[in-house]
Amino acid sequence: MKQTSTIIVGAGRLGGTIARKLNMIENVLIIDKNRSKFLKLQDYSGFVECGDATDMALLEKSGIKEADRLIAVTDDDNVNIFLADICTTFYSVPEIIIKLKDSRKRVLVDPKVHCICPFDLFLDYFDQESEAGK
Repeated sequence: MKQTSTIIVGAGRLGGTIARKLNMIENVLIIDKNRSKFLKLQDYSGFVECGDATDMALLEKSGIKEADRLIAVTDDDNVNIFLADICTTFYSVPEIIIKLKDSRKRVLVDPKVHCICPFDLFLDYFDQESEAGK
């Protein structure tokens, strides 16, 4: 049975935490432009690649054609949307998850892509709290 392969773009706190958790059960590669972010990855024994993930040659070298999942958690919504678009259109990555700071940009993303919007998660939480009368 083939082990799941995930590419994570963005080696910040969120990307690093996701990588550590997934690395226990599958192959993980983290891509980030900033080499110093890799120094902050503690307890991570997976693969790293320093470079611009919007470069299709780098993505191909990193194994995007064989990847089961792409997770884009950079601080730039436009980069995350672009990665989702090329990975859907050119590489047919089966599962794509992106972080969006601005949930209004969700309309720019293919419906097959899972968009996680922290702003909306906070609002949903407080809407539930106010409905419960707390």
